Amino acid sequence: MDNSFLIIFLLVLAILLIKYYTPKIKGFIGENKASKALKRLNNEKYTVLNNIELNIKGSSSQIDHIIVSNYGIFVIETKNYKGWIFGYEKDQSWVQSIYRYKRKFYNPILQNQGHIYALKHLLKNYKYLRYYSIITFTKRATLKTKTYTDVVYINKLVKTIKQYDSYHINEQTKNEIVSIILTAKTNSRNKDKALRVNSIKNHNISCPNCGGNIIERNGKYGIFFGCNNFPRCKYTRNKK
Repeated sequence: MDNSFLIIFLLVLAILLIKYYTPKIKGFIGENKASKALKRLNNEKYTVLNNIELNIKGSSSQIDHIIVSNYGIFVIETKNYKGWIFGYEKDQSWVQSIYRYKRKFYNPILQNQGHIYALKHLLKNYKYLRYYSIITFTKRATLKTKTYTDVVYINKLVKTIKQYDSYHINEQTKNEIVSIILTAKTNSRNKDKALRVNSIKNHNISCPNCGGNIIERNGKYGIFFGCNNFPRCKYTRNKK
């Protein structure tokens, strides 16, 4: 094979690989930043599930982050775009602008509505769940959006989640929902086996007062069992 032809072939291959993988790499970086931010949430109140892929009615839905909490279900779409971002709530497309370069991309609010639809179908036996859609961007972007849906930077993500503080889901229901989502996910990455086992375990150890988890505590007079919703719920029992 002629060396010049080989060099051209390798260059073309390299360009195609960069074009294909660069968006995926940028997307992964954005999702990773959001995942790190979400670790600041209290894991007794919020269960964070990252990179969940569901297959509903033959259609695949890849959800960046799902948070199952006592306050509802948060569905988060993460974007790692650079430049100015323009868009309205119901626009079909938003615009990324970097100097004279402009590019349209599918409205992430509509994209996330599809994710919520998939979750609602999966959790159809739970009629009164509250779903909260949040779109989050890294600081590479400058947001010029006007929406009713929360569109925030990653450093504001946790604060945005915490503003929804009305109690709607007890611990037993929350653990059931987590187990259903993990069982239904079709991608093998991050199987969360320990979380699934813990959810099933907690499902059988519920507070008789509020439905919260009964957990082991160490008090003044030794080890006892108490509700994880303390101080709102003060249920306790001695360790047998």
